[in-house]
Amino acid sequence: MFQIDRSYIESVDLESLQGRIWDIRTDFKDDPTLPRIENYNTTEEAFEKYLEKRQKLEDFKDSWRHRRLLILGTVFCLTLAAFSLFLTEMKWQAYACAFMLCMLIYMVYMTIVAFRSKQFNNNPNETFLKALLFWDDHRENKEV
Repeated sequence: MFQIDRSYIESVDLESLQGRIWDIRTDFKDDPTLPRIENYNTTEEAFEKYLEKRQKLEDFKDSWRHRRLLILGTVFCLTLAAFSLFLTEMKWQAYACAFMLCMLIYMVYMTIVAFRSKQFNNNPNETFLKALLFWDDHRENKEV
């Protein structure tokens, strides 16, 4: 059935999406209501590769979430410092330019995420992943 590569599991946070899917598939593999991979026109190897790519995207989003204020604040302050070198008095244009530069950086980030997320649309692996998460959420509600 589903084999976990033990050499890789040390680098996977068990609270992550990949860890959650591994837990669902190993803990409830004998449950007859668990969605089966055969029903979604995909293979174990393809799903493993897909899940790894999806986890990398989630890690990229998390790293941005943790560092965004630092990055944007630094860019804002450096822009104001650069303007203060060339202007005798700080004008509203300096603040507007710093704000626009921060918005440009944020838009580039959003474009990168949208481009990387595009590969996950209309994919049988994504359908299987959503089915597993839906099953897990409803299984927990029935037990309570």
